[in-house]
Order: sequence, then C-alpha cells, then structure tokens
Amino acid sequence: GLSVATPFNKEKKIMRYGENPHQQAAFYGNLSELFEQLHGKELSYNNLVDVDAAVQLIAEFKEEKESVFAIIKHTNVCGAAIRENVSEAWKAALAGDPESAFGGVLACNHPIDEATANAINEIFFEVLIAPSFDEDALIILKQKKNRILLQLNKYPGQKTQSRSLLNGVLIQQADEGNFAEWKEVGGRDTRE
Repeated sequence: GLSVATPFNKEKKIMRYGENPHQQAAFYGNLSELFEQLHGKELSYNNLVDVDAAVQLIAEFKEEKESVFAIIKHTNVCGAAIRENVSEAWKAALAGDPESAFGGVLACNHPIDEATANAINEIFFEVLIAPSFDEDALIILKQKKNRILLQLNKYPGQKTQSRSLLNGVLIQQADEGNFAEWKEVGGRDTRE
C-alpha cells in the first residue's frame, strides 16, 4: 500500500523565490543527506526541480561501469550519452542539443576529471552533479563564482512521488522500473 509522508516534519528552507520571482517558495527536506555543495550560490526553486530530474535520470545508471552524462533544462533532457570515459560521454551528451544545454543542469555517474572540466568550462551551466571531482577539475570549475557544484553522496531513496493538482495531491509509487534495453532514436552518432 501507499503511505503518505508529510513533508512538514522535515527541515524547512526558504527559497529566494519560487518558479517566478513574484512567488514565495520553501523546500522541506534535507539536501545534505544527498549532496555536499562544493561551490556556488544557493540552489533556487528551478535549480532544485532540474537537479531532481537530473538525479532521477542518472540514478538509472548508478551501477553502470561506463560513463553516463546527462544535461537537463526545465526538466527536459537536452542530451544524454553513455561512453567509455567521462570526457567522451560529455561531448556526446552536449552534441544532443548544444543550444538548449546553455544554462542547464549537468549530471554524471563518474568523477569529473581535468579534461572533462576543461571541456565543460566552455559553456554556461547552472549546476554540475557528480560523485566526486578531481582536484584539478575543481580548480577549473570554481573559476565562475555562481556556478553550483554538487558532490552526490547518496541517491534519493523515495518510495513515493507526489504532485499537487486539481485541489488535491496525486501520489504514486516511485518508478524503480528496470528497462530491458535502451535504444538511441535520434541525434548524431559522435563516436565516428
């Protein structure tokens, strides 16, 4: 059965504003259970929404031996790729839609190395999420003061998902589905 856990018994964090500047917002929960923020400004409402989408996507590949990189903007996937190393995964993900990647949230299932940091540093992005960052990569990525760097220490373990709508709340079991096969259906093959 589905049990409903109220968010109001959790830590409350007032956001600078909501989805739009005229809206008030608060986050109930404990982000420090999942992330260590290594650099950058405070996460905004919109950042949190995209960080959630990015982490949910990358969690599908948490056991993957190859490198997976994803780019999210307004909860939409702009690019995602799986390659032998992080740098190649980044290049392939960016090739999915380089224009929409501008200002997006980036997520990777493997540590960010110096070569990848140099490549990523060429575009404007809001947030980068990874399990760790090489010291040389951090030096490069910290050059922009507002850029948010999150070290993912633990994947979320939500058992339910909820959404408020139509004067109520819609609740469902979290999607823990295991996909038998992933197929590339669009974009360019950047492995050539």
